[in-house]
Amino acid sequence: MLSKISQVGSSVGIIIPRFIAAEGGFSKGVAVDIEYKDNQIIISRPKTTREGWAAAFAKYAKEGEDSQLLPDHLDSEAIELM
Repeated sequence: MLSKISQVGSSVGIIIPRFIAAEGGFSKGVAVDIEYKDNQIIISRPKTTREGWAAAFAKYAKEGEDSQLLPDHLDSEAIELM
């Protein structure tokens, strides 16, 4: 799809067609990541801090890597010292 770049103050902007915005979940006020790479401007939703954690923890649990590292009795000893 061909589009034109417009002047927006001292910057430039481009209109994103409604159907593309809707498909990508972009609306007014939504934060986006913009990068220039390999002669392309890439606009994407920002990654969340914990993106992918649920899948990683599920994988660890399946592999048995989620076992407790410190025994429970250490917690009770620490409470006694307080």
